[in-house]
Amino acid sequence: MTTVHKTIVGDIAGGEKPLQRDIGSNITIEHIWSLYRWYPGFRDMLNLEVDAIFSNGINEDETIDHSRKLENKEAVRWSLMAGYSVSVVDARDPNNKKVEAWHPYINGIGFQYTGFSRKGKPTQITVYLNTNESAGGSISYDIPHYPCEKDADGEFINDRPIEGQYGFFEHRTQGNIKGVQGLPQYLHLMDTFKIQWDIILAYAPYAEKQGWGMPIIGLETNDKTNRTNVKAQFANQPTNNRILIISNEDAVEWMSPGAGSYDPFPMLQWLNTILARASQMNKLMLEGDPAGHLSASETSINNWESKLGEKQAYWRGQFLGVWKALGASEEVNFMDPSKPTFISLMDGLKAMREAFDGLVAKQDIIDQFNIYLEKNDSDATVTLAEEGEWDTFEGEDNDNPGQQADNKGNKE
Repeated sequence: MTTVHKTIVGDIAGGEKPLQRDIGSNITIEHIWSLYRWYPGFRDMLNLEVDAIFSNGINEDETIDHSRKLENKEAVRWSLMAGYSVSVVDARDPNNKKVEAWHPYINGIGFQYTGFSRKGKPTQITVYLNTNESAGGSISYDIPHYPCEKDADGEFINDRPIEGQYGFFEHRTQGNIKGVQGLPQYLHLMDTFKIQWDIILAYAPYAEKQGWGMPIIGLETNDKTNRTNVKAQFANQPTNNRILIISNEDAVEWMSPGAGSYDPFPMLQWLNTILARASQMNKLMLEGDPAGHLSASETSINNWESKLGEKQAYWRGQFLGVWKALGASEEVNFMDPSKPTFISLMDGLKAMREAFDGLVAKQDIIDQFNIYLEKNDSDATVTLAEEGEWDTFEGEDNDNPGQQADNKGNKE
């Protein structure tokens, strides 16, 4: 007897032609997925926001390690793109707890909510996979909600999971009507992305051959035969190895876009401005800008950090049950996205000492140092050196006989 094995289809997911859709018409999740795969800028904006939220990791990275964090990022990415997603946690093996992000149902792959509580909260999902039709067809299986403590109405409390269980946690974006699904984060910009790219696609063939201009030919004898001949000759023009032959009585000139002609660049510039505002200068903050610009504005930076802190607080609420089911504590949280580097941290301490020295008691300076380090998520603490302790250090051989200065000034 021959055993039939199911084989997952290996086609490239992004290899399909983009879906066609009129501007302003209904949009489905398949359209959004097509936009994510094909249209420049949309994927980058989503990824920059996700990268910013997770930029400094989780404060319990021994539990929420790199692989688990990647799955968490995937769940946030899908929530931002489609409005909602789920994380499936398998904590039945205490030595091998796993988490996997799943996206909504798209082209036969993904999950759908298939069970609900009395109050409409999801209690079951069905996951679907496309397989090779000649080797068994599709795969689908049900996953229950991860068991959690229940409230007085019997509804799951998502941030109180029961240890060692299996199931899903639902996630959705901010700013939605009540329900299990959500609003895509950048739904209002999706037509903008499509318009922008459609303009590029429409103009690219003309820009490649004509340099955004067009030739005008005035024929001495403007009859059908001459027009046909000129059109035939010009069909492959301009290139570097062909010529256009007309009479010396004919006139030829080149017309380029002028002040009154249709120019897409102002529109594209406006669209880029809108996209930059919507992305909240994530690219600038994450990748830096040696020329300064907005990165030199302290107000802009503070506003961005405050907004990102709000987003981290929201997504912590969405993931707290997932993290605790994986073994994290009640204090698990995102790290501050604006956490300074070690060098910047030390520069801050130096500036504080220079400002306080001689004006504030030494112990008060030390207290301020430790408050500063704690606020910047540093485990380090400093203590006040006892009287004469530095004199002991100064008398020791520091293996640098050429050094003629110490921390108290030049040696005589």
